[in-house]
Amino acid sequence: MSEAIIRKDLTVLGRDSLLRALLAVTIVLVVVSVFTGLQRERVFVKEKTAALETDRSVWMNQGDRNPHSAAHFSRYAFRPASPIALLDPGTGDFAGLAIWMEAHYQDPAAFRRAEDGGELSRYVQLTPAFLVLTVAPLLVFVMLFGSIAGEREDRTLRQLLASGVDAGRFFRGKLFAGLRLTLGGFTAVFLPVAVLAALLTPADLTGDAIVRLFVMYLLFAAYLVVFVALAIGVSAIFRTRQSAFLALTAVWTMMAIVVPRFGSDIATSVHPQPDARDATVQLRAASDVYYRDTEMREQIEKDVLAEYGVATIEELPIDYGAYVLQFSEEMSEPLFDEFYNGLDARYAKQEAVVRTLSLFTPSIAAANLSRGVAGTDRIHQREFSKAAEAHRREMVQLLNEDYMYNADGAGYAYTAGTDLWAQFEDLDHQVPALGSIGRAYAIDALFMLVWLVAAIGFAYWSVRRAVTGEEAA
Repeated sequence: MSEAIIRKDLTVLGRDSLLRALLAVTIVLVVVSVFTGLQRERVFVKEKTAALETDRSVWMNQGDRNPHSAAHFSRYAFRPASPIALLDPGTGDFAGLAIWMEAHYQDPAAFRRAEDGGELSRYVQLTPAFLVLTVAPLLVFVMLFGSIAGEREDRTLRQLLASGVDAGRFFRGKLFAGLRLTLGGFTAVFLPVAVLAALLTPADLTGDAIVRLFVMYLLFAAYLVVFVALAIGVSAIFRTRQSAFLALTAVWTMMAIVVPRFGSDIATSVHPQPDARDATVQLRAASDVYYRDTEMREQIEKDVLAEYGVATIEELPIDYGAYVLQFSEEMSEPLFDEFYNGLDARYAKQEAVVRTLSLFTPSIAAANLSRGVAGTDRIHQREFSKAAEAHRREMVQLLNEDYMYNADGAGYAYTAGTDLWAQFEDLDHQVPALGSIGRAYAIDALFMLVWLVAAIGFAYWSVRRAVTGEEAA
């Protein structure tokens, strides 16, 4: 009997011309979003490749100069492209594409593409993730608002019950009909999109990228199951299609639009963005910590003279100026770490505030997971920043030590050339494997699981309540 209900619902839905039109529009939007995403990523990789080649050429052809001067001349570290960023660009346009690795200073990421976009692009990006997380739930509600309310309004539910259908079979029939159409349509769209992402992406396709695509499919599928169950549950509460449609429209507005935006506003109010001028002052203070402490500078000089057993700086077997430069770098490093760890913690607190509102909508948890799986969230950006900083420190130490041990009394007049510049290679940071950072998304995954179980439970309770009500009438 459940299979008969499924066939009947699929036949009715298949005849709905409005639903077919909405699905056609959605498919067009998906195609546009995919090719827009591919174009975005191609431009990103093209620009990154050109900038990297230019940066490398300028670095290698800077001529002979003092190594510490070269450390200020410096290089860029470029963020790696995620192979599936076209599905969900996440924070990529806002987080910065490159980091300038200069001596004495840890720069934040620069070149934010959002700065070149229009005002609307700051709020809405037409991406496959946006269509799944925001548009698809509305389509599910439009498709299923009359699933049970229509049966009650047309009085066909009583006929079904009179034929011996119980609440369990009726629920399974309605749920599986909705799932078959929703997940079937989603799979039919997602698979070619995934193939395009795998074959046409300009970034390197790895085994981890394939795993991420599979996990993203499971995430989106589970998310849609939640809304199918909610649609059936809400439809079972009302006796008319109009009432069910209005209720589901309100549910979609709150869950997909109002609550996520409200959460973002609350988070930035509770944990405001750092003031750019204050941040600059703190970073500059960290950079100058050695030079602002006269007593410490004097003590360092005494310690170095004692270490090498000489009476004057001129007798040292190393260049003392280069030693001081490296020592000041190492003094600043913990302060840089403290600043950026604090900044990252503030952003994490903002995310935690928004995450608490996952109690009211699955959209927040799903969006967090989507960005994480795509490799375009704060966590992945932070991993890139840490790799760039480690590379910067390695570069500065390499240059300072060459200056320290090879100046041979020449002081700042000492110069190095191409042989030294060639020792410093490009940053080769790869997107971390999902398994290595998956624990960071455990809370969001738990919220999604809770929503999945709760939505199905709510749907079953509502359907059973509607069946009991019809039987008692």
